Amino acid sequence: MSDKGVENIIAHIETKAENEISELLSKAREEAENIRNLANQEAEVESEKALSNAKRSASLEGQRILAEIKIQVRRKMMDSQEKAISKSFDEAKDVLRKLAENGKQDKFVYKDILFDLIASGSEILDGDNLELALNKDDSKTFTNAMLEEARNLVKERAGRDVHLSLSKEPTTFLGGVVVRDTEKAVEVDNSLETRLNRLRESIRVDVAKILFGENI
Repeated sequence: MSDKGVENIIAHIETKAENEISELLSKAREEAENIRNLANQEAEVESEKALSNAKRSASLEGQRILAEIKIQVRRKMMDSQEKAISKSFDEAKDVLRKLAENGKQDKFVYKDILFDLIASGSEILDGDNLELALNKDDSKTFTNAMLEEARNLVKERAGRDVHLSLSKEPTTFLGGVVVRDTEKAVEVDNSLETRLNRLRESIRVDVAKILFGENI
């Protein structure tokens, strides 16, 4: 083969090799660009995902803080309401104290209330020998005539004759009476403060509505 022929073959091989190398480089660049674009897309997706997670976390944290604030505000409102309700019952207790001490408060007469408490307590008990426990002041002023008057009221209300007597040991409550069945050793506590405490739970909602309206 002549030198010319050899050169042609070598030139052909070199051209083919250059084309293959150029094609490989082009594919490599294209693949690298694809990889870079894919990486950018993944980075953007991860960035959006991180941002979305951050927003969601911030929203949840904001909701949690808001919920805690609402709970704290509600608790403070309830505490304030409870203090106001307790204060109203304390004032009612003072009114009862003055009623018992003075014998009359506005249109209420203590004797009438005391006799009603004696009668209602006696109606609950079924014994015929009942003892009345009064506070120190009432024990001093409760006469035999009043005892007979109370016995007649019990007979009228309960429909039976009972024997009433006064306890020799005065109590320390504000007023009212504890009616005891001396034979069966049972009693009905109709003292003023006990009656008020019984009413407390049943009427506290009504008291709250009077103090704060319907939105409680």
